[in-house]
Amino acid sequence: MCANHGNQQVSDEELLAAFDEIEGPFVTASELEDILPITRTAIHKRLCTLEEEGEVFRKKPTQRMVGWWREEDQEFSEI
Repeated sequence: MCANHGNQQVSDEELLAAFDEIEGPFVTASELEDILPITRTAIHKRLCTLEEEGEVFRKKPTQRMVGWWREEDQEFSEI
């Protein structure tokens, strides 16, 4: 379940721009944590809010992993 809050030290624009720094059709909160100055938990909460706003999409291929992508990355998610 997603919460409607998160750490605001990083703007939504900065969070979404960080997707471009990670190779692949999707990103994980752990990968984003490596390049952003906020925790994985805060990133996950922010991504959940962005998902509710239609800015990102997610898929949970395993019990412990969630992959996230932006709408402009949608062509990759359909492969």
